[in-house]
Amino acid sequence: MPKPVDLSIAINQPPKDAVAYFRSKGYKITDEWQDMLTHAHAKAFTVARGQSMDVLKAIRGELDAALAEGLTAKQFRERLTPQLQKLGWWGKAKNAMGDEIQLGSPYRLNTIYRQNMQTAYMAGRYRRQLATNKTHPYWQYVAIDDGQTRPEHKRLNGRTFRFDDPIWDVIYPPNGWGCRCRVRTLTAAQVKAKGLTVENGDQYIERFNAEITSRESGEIKTVEHARIKLPGGDTMTPDLGWAYSPGQSAYGFDVSIAQKIGKVNDAELRGQALQALNNSAERQTNFNLWMDESLPRIERYQAAVDAKDFDALKTTGPRPYNKTVVHFLDDDLNQKLLDKGIDAKRVITFSESNLNHAHSEKHVKAGKALDSEGYKKLPQLLSNAPAYWDSEHNNLMFVDFNGEEATRIIVDFNNKGEDLDALINIYKVPAAEVYNQINNKQDLIQWR
Repeated sequence: MPKPVDLSIAINQPPKDAVAYFRSKGYKITDEWQDMLTHAHAKAFTVARGQSMDVLKAIRGELDAALAEGLTAKQFRERLTPQLQKLGWWGKAKNAMGDEIQLGSPYRLNTIYRQNMQTAYMAGRYRRQLATNKTHPYWQYVAIDDGQTRPEHKRLNGRTFRFDDPIWDVIYPPNGWGCRCRVRTLTAAQVKAKGLTVENGDQYIERFNAEITSRESGEIKTVEHARIKLPGGDTMTPDLGWAYSPGQSAYGFDVSIAQKIGKVNDAELRGQALQALNNSAERQTNFNLWMDESLPRIERYQAAVDAKDFDALKTTGPRPYNKTVVHFLDDDLNQKLLDKGIDAKRVITFSESNLNHAHSEKHVKAGKALDSEGYKKLPQLLSNAPAYWDSEHNNLMFVDFNGEEATRIIVDFNNKGEDLDALINIYKVPAAEVYNQINNKQDLIQWR
């Protein structure tokens, strides 16, 4: 059995985007981890047999702290154990079938710590690697060459594929419990210098349905799975439930889908796809959940600033890498940006840092800040509100006119390819102020 890896040593201080990955997860109650396989697992936080929302909140809260503060597994256990004992989620219990099951235990907490730290860390690596795909478009699978590594994982060691090859949807690490594999990014020059062959992984993927038997109910369930069939007959099959990329599912999926839609030749089909994404009820629900968590945090932070409560400031405040996707840019606006030499990512994000700016004390006192329900309308406003190019500030401004009041939504575009397009501010102004700008042709050019 592989020796447990202390990821607090391997990671030291975790990348901020790993913290963002973990915080992007919602809550999902489940009897067994198999109930939430593949992509769903990357978007929602789950603990097998965690039947209480309070239990999930406690575990997620301490995992969040472990990522943000660099806690060791021992510190994680010491902080979480008394909370779970108080909630009654500890030791053994009987399930609905009358069978004895294990709830919280030191071993369980070690497993929860190791796997969530590793998965979040790899999602962070995916995000950073994806941001450099223009200069480093080739990704190489790297397996640790020691006695603890699974033989199947070693078969992928050194194999190189393009960053957007579908094979990464299946094999981006981790590929099972305790997997220590990683991915290395390469430039075209490095690939040539090393004499590497860039393979087409799409033809290696074999998808199939696997059957699992629930230890809780005895029910036989069918789940989607995948294996990699390499030339020569060798195969690599991720552990059940691991044939997906945590980073791609939680963050990169939106980037990938925007890139793929952008390559569709049929303009009408592209438009329909983007419209369907922007009108998705599930996306609106996810955005609402993000706002329900982030806005109260910002308000607590601002109250702590006013009160000079330095202890509270340590545990609150905007998390710059905690962001959510709020909109996909349509074809017409994207083309107008291209005409200005701006290669937009087409995925507009909203971060807690920018929410803190929009909901600043200054905006709140001046009556310019929105309330929670106002912020939750952002996805619809970006889809339907008139859009203007602000030539003075070189950004895109959406304006929602509502009688004598108007809401400005400002989107900035990063030309260096290091981040996605960002919604940087939103605030209310008198509608007459915007009309005057438009009528006097002061810096505003209507695009939609």
